[in-house]
Amino acid sequence: MTLGRMHGRRFAVVVALLATACAGDVGSQAEPSVTSVATAPGRPIASPSVSPPGPSPTAQPAGVAPVSAGAVAEAGVLYVWGADDSIYRYDGATGALERVWRASTLAGETADGPNVLGRHGGLTLLRWDGTTEPKCPTGSFATISSKGTCAFTGGGGDSAVYVNRGIGGAQMLLPADWDAGSYAWSPDGLELAIVRNEPRVGPVPALEPSSRNTLWLLDRRGALTKIFDSSNALSFLYGLKWSFDGRIAFWENATTSNSIAADGGATTLHVVDVHTRAKVDLGTTLGSRAWAQWSADGRLAFVSGGGRETWGNKQLVVLERDGTRRTVAGDLGRIGGSASAAIAPAWQPTLGAPARLAWIEGPAGGIGASPDYFRAVGPTAQRVAVLETPGGRASLSCPGLVTEGVRWSADANAALLLCRAPGVDQHALQLWYAPLGGTPRALVTGLGDLGFGYYGLQPSLFDIVAWSLADR
Repeated sequence: MTLGRMHGRRFAVVVALLATACAGDVGSQAEPSVTSVATAPGRPIASPSVSPPGPSPTAQPAGVAPVSAGAVAEAGVLYVWGADDSIYRYDGATGALERVWRASTLAGETADGPNVLGRHGGLTLLRWDGTTEPKCPTGSFATISSKGTCAFTGGGGDSAVYVNRGIGGAQMLLPADWDAGSYAWSPDGLELAIVRNEPRVGPVPALEPSSRNTLWLLDRRGALTKIFDSSNALSFLYGLKWSFDGRIAFWENATTSNSIAADGGATTLHVVDVHTRAKVDLGTTLGSRAWAQWSADGRLAFVSGGGRETWGNKQLVVLERDGTRRTVAGDLGRIGGSASAAIAPAWQPTLGAPARLAWIEGPAGGIGASPDYFRAVGPTAQRVAVLETPGGRASLSCPGLVTEGVRWSADANAALLLCRAPGVDQHALQLWYAPLGGTPRALVTGLGDLGFGYYGLQPSLFDIVAWSLADR
């Protein structure tokens, strides 16, 4: 397991940020823009070279491609990431499973389909009907806003950040020596949260990184403001997640030890309100990005607790909109007896009504239970998906398998389950469609790579699957 860091450079830069909104128009809905960037005298600002991504499939290695389990018409359409580093489209109406993309990761879902971020560069929309549409044609990292504006990092040795609104070509947003890391658009597409690499002050001990991370906000008026600066000299920030009401959840890692980081010993989940600058420290968590999820109505479900095994010392907590915390399931510091572990939260993707929560829960065990968990022997493998329904909590599982993940359909009439074949080292994951009150049915098998249960390597439906029924 590698903990990546970006190293800062000791250069100062002044960025002149001018909003496209008229001065004094507080209610303007203009996107943030940069109309001038300070550079060396006479030095032109060049747009990055643009080249289309290379999506054409190549022959996959034998034995690692997923397999369709047959047609389930009511299951809709899924895009799934295979262990051969390809993305497949499953059509529930026909049962067809077709390899449609390669060397990419699923990078967010829309009502039209998922975006995929290519390691060959660029961001592409894979529509539910099987067609594709380039969104960001280049960039080593890219993200697109709800308004269609692409923000991306230049390719090759160019680490500047650019924006492209689809007209007039790309414009530089932040120069390379500002040293931006990751970034994420707000849900309304008008503000950008940016992780910045800043040089450490004073002597830096040997073998430690020369930079640390801070969090900045480029607001809708074009103002660039630092909104989070940890006191920890090793602060490394990642996993930015916006709520619909203007809060950002993210993780801070404060160690160079991969082992300590794997246990969550120096990993903290934070929330910052971009309007009030209020900050909340949610304590120790594993660094699984899928284990913190915002609901559409502004609640954050997250998994509290350290320890590298995922079947013990894991508690599901909800941060309510008023700042209070509600324990949903799971026990910290207890194993055996009635103690349970709760992971993998998933909200019903709905607007205009309180969202329902689902998660994975099972008996809690210690590190000695790992062989039993792997072979699905004993209590720790008795995991089920738990769903909050109007009639109370309901449970779902896949017959003969270990239930590892769950997602609601938008109408809350069905769930997608991620299940694991016991005792299988590789490609042990399966996708099942589970109508509430009905019989679960398998959709796709042979998914996933190594890594179950330890170091937070819990496969997530949010990472390897996009589902049309969750995005209507």
